[in-house]
Amino acid sequence: MRPLFTVQHPAGRPVSPRVLIHHFDGAMDAGSAGALAVEQLLMTLPHERLATFDIDSLVDYRARRPVMTYSHNTYSSVEMPELVLDLLQDDDGEDLLLLHGSEPDFRWDDFVAAVAHLVVSMGVGQAIGISGIPMAVPHTRPTYVHLHGSRPELLPAQPELFGHVELPGSMAAYLELRLGEMGLDSRGASAAIPHYLARDEFPQGASALLAAVVQATGLALPVGDLEAAANVNRAEIDAEASQQPEVSAVVSALEAQYDALAPRMAPQDHRAAAPALDLPSADEIGARLEAFLESKDSGELGPRWGGGPGA
Repeated sequence: MRPLFTVQHPAGRPVSPRVLIHHFDGAMDAGSAGALAVEQLLMTLPHERLATFDIDSLVDYRARRPVMTYSHNTYSSVEMPELVLDLLQDDDGEDLLLLHGSEPDFRWDDFVAAVAHLVVSMGVGQAIGISGIPMAVPHTRPTYVHLHGSRPELLPAQPELFGHVELPGSMAAYLELRLGEMGLDSRGASAAIPHYLARDEFPQGASALLAAVVQATGLALPVGDLEAAANVNRAEIDAEASQQPEVSAVVSALEAQYDALAPRMAPQDHRAAAPALDLPSADEIGARLEAFLESKDSGELGPRWGGGPGA
């Protein structure tokens, strides 16, 4: 059997990362929050490739067909998926690992074992996955980030939002579970993305994710570009919403719900309990996530403003 990964050793210096950040394309990521956060890290921080996974062993090309370019009677290029482990340095020069790329379709246990071998051998003690989830929240309020993980006693004070619920599995969740069983402080950060923007890029969600990673890990990560993009994005959404009275009504209803249920926090206390949001039942959450994944897999793109506050 072919090796599951190949290693490219960093040249010239020892590495000592203590944190792994991971995100996989293909699973739940409303607002492309996790993908935008990964893009921001790679765009702004020094990085080099540590390991490349054998994508042919992990991905079903017929389920997620690579994009090919056909021009003037010729196939000129193909965009193949990849799954890689990169070494980054944060703004203070501290090493960290970033695992990103296409979510594996096959060999989940082999993949987790390979990741565990790589990161534990380098001294990683904490892992955190990042993604966006669609929720009934307005884009005009701060993005709520829910934290979960293998060691609840280390999580910040926050409401228990979801209770007991069965959800479609993802590699991010599976990796979080298995790394936790191996003794790592394994966490996930899920940004609440307005449900009507779930299929659009929402940089405010990505900015909130990186801020949550900073708070959880102590890393110095850049968020300024995302904050600037979020301001532009919000202005565009506001302009579009102002042209549609029914949309303004939806946003106003979500704002009233958010403001009524979110406790006011002192501006200087960023560790205060997170807002308590009005959430659907566990069964409703599971049904929505399944529907979201099915529509994503089928390529169906609904209207941005479909549904009301409870949709």
